[in-house]
Amino acid sequence: MGALMGAAEGVRPGPTPFTLLCPPGWQRIPAEALLAEDATQAVFGAIRDAGRADIALQMRALLTQYRRAIRELRVFEIYLPPVADGVRLPAALMISPVVLPVGVDWDAALVRLSRGLPVEQADFTETPMWVWRREDWFGDEREVRVREATYFVPVHEDAPARRALRFQYTVLTPPTAEGDEAARQLLDIGDLVMSTMRWQQAAATAR
Repeated sequence: MGALMGAAEGVRPGPTPFTLLCPPGWQRIPAEALLAEDATQAVFGAIRDAGRADIALQMRALLTQYRRAIRELRVFEIYLPPVADGVRLPAALMISPVVLPVGVDWDAALVRLSRGLPVEQADFTETPMWVWRREDWFGDEREVRVREATYFVPVHEDAPARRALRFQYTVLTPPTAEGDEAARQLLDIGDLVMSTMRWQQAAATAR
């Protein structure tokens, strides 16, 4: 996996500009905002005051996972859903660049990046992209259910194509009927947001 995320020879180009439409209330933030411990203290303070230990556990699990991914994948941008009842919904969309090493084709890259999960061509957007999905559990007692959709979008003007953007959308919910319904709604929003992804025609610029 690491080889596919590493920089290519020489200076690595910045991600190609794109547009993405999100529902009202969503925020776009730089990846560094989730790396600073003091930036999240207010969130946990509000959760504690509301007496929602279950949500605090989800949020801490989410932040731990995101901070690791931000460093490993070189995430440069994150989209967060709005706050509901004083607490931010436990989901996030992270965006990172991928450069294929010389000699690696898309088929081989997808098998490796998806870790063998089924990969499908997305049928909900006019922008060509692949998507794979996984479910897992977080915590020794399986306190939090993890659902993740990864949207892999090759950069359109590359010839031969060597670069892509990875949009990794993660949802954490408790293992309850209400949690399952909330996860379904949030995952539907993820597909909806990605259906709006379009490349800009301007030349690639560093982010």
